[in-house]
Order: sequence, then C-alpha cells, then structure tokens
Amino acid sequence: MAWSLREFADAQSQVAALAEAARACLERALHERGQAVLAVSGGRSPIPLFARLRELDLDWSRVTLTLVDERLVPAGHPDSNEGLVREHLLQGRAAKARLLGLATDPALDLAECVRRAAREIPAVDLALLGMGDDGHTASLFAAAPGIQAALDPENPDRYVGVVPPAAPHARISMTLSALLHCPGLLLSIAGQAKRRVFDAACADPRSALPVARLLHQSRATVRTYWAA
Repeated sequence: MAWSLREFADAQSQVAALAEAARACLERALHERGQAVLAVSGGRSPIPLFARLRELDLDWSRVTLTLVDERLVPAGHPDSNEGLVREHLLQGRAAKARLLGLATDPALDLAECVRRAAREIPAVDLALLGMGDDGHTASLFAAAPGIQAALDPENPDRYVGVVPPAAPHARISMTLSALLHCPGLLLSIAGQAKRRVFDAACADPRSALPVARLLHQSRATVRTYWAA
C-alpha cells in the first residue's frame, strides 16, 4: 500500500498534524543534504497550514519554497499561487526562505515557463498536495488535453503545461513522475465528498483519477490527512 490515512474531527487538529509531519520531513532533508525544497499547493484551503508552517523552528535560510502548480498569471494577480505564498507563507520565520515561482516568464509564455522550471527548480523533498472533487491533484486534470503524458510515470519531464477543461487559466504543474520521486508526500483533504473520492481512488488501482495514479504508484507513502 502506497498511502496511509489519518482522520481528524476538525481542521485545527489536521493542520497541526500536517505541520508536524512537514517539519519532520524538512528537518530530515536539512540534516541529510544541508538544504530542503518544499513545494506547496495554492488555493485558499492551505492558508491555515501556511500560518502554522511559517512559525516552525527551522533553518529557513536553507529552505527553498516553490509551487506544485501555478496559474499562468502575474504574481500580483488574485489567482496567483505565488502571490498567496508570499502573503501567507513567506512571513515570520519562513521569511528567510528562498522562493522560486513557476510563472516567471515576463511574457507568460506557458512553454517557456515549463522550460524555466525544469532548469531552475531543484528536486523537491516534500510536496504538500490537495485534491479536487474530480480527483485531480496538482493541476493534473483527467480530462485535460494531452494529460496522458503528464500522468505517465516514466515521463522524464518534471513540469508540464496544462489547459484545464473547466477551470480558468492555463497552468504549469509538476508531472506525476516528478511527484512520484518526492521523498515526502502529504495530501490534505476535507469533507465527506472528498473522502468518497479518496476512498474510490484507493479501491481501484486502474482508476482514471489522477490522485489514484499517485496513491498506487508512489515510491513513498502518500500520507493523507482528512478532516471531517
């Protein structure tokens, strides 16, 4: 089994456990390699976790922050994940960390952003993931054009451009193969609807849900934290 599940009665307990798991993983990387790379997901859901993470007693000067996925918008745009990280995570003790964004091409050319990420973003030690009601994780949407290459576990590319079928903005995302190589994978979900999607993904290794591909093929245990 490539996943584990911890259940929490409320979001506060879930966030505390996620922060402790993240601390342990980052400390391990700092001890073993002298540096750590943390990739986080965007959206509003991780904000309470960011508030907890930014006060962890870590040597943040040796931590690189980056993104699991990003919308192809400027950093100042309301939908920018980088903007969210700057506002809510790159604060307090974590202000000493280095932040490497994904939508860094001034012209916001998707292909060039993918190339820059491949060149400039180091291998990720810990990825903090969420999951949509449709079973997507990162920006790996099952119905997106050309998604099979992004979900190929043997794909040598670490980043991919994605045009979501129903969500706004083109995206840049870590590929499934890049996620599968992360030593640390934490998946945060909440509510009964997402729990049903998660359970369905766990039950069927042949499922087309992107999160099922992650759960069944990951080299590391995908530690899942669910809040009721």
